[in-house]
Amino acid sequence: CACVGIECSGSHVKAVAERDTVTAYARLLHRGTTLHVWNVDIKDTTGDLISNVRVTNYIIKQKK
Repeated sequence: CACVGIECSGSHVKAVAERDTVTAYARLLHRGTTLHVWNVDIKDTTGDLISNVRVTNYIIKQKK
């Protein structure tokens, strides 16, 4: 199968210090046959939220 991003919406809520490490934590909100919706929180090394992103992917089944 192939996955195609059809929507991406994000909010940046805090700046991150130069040379700090950020980590993304993704959580699957909906796993349908053709649509998957993900929520992604991006946090700094202290665990503070930097950004939040919601992504919708369209799943294309390849024909055999």
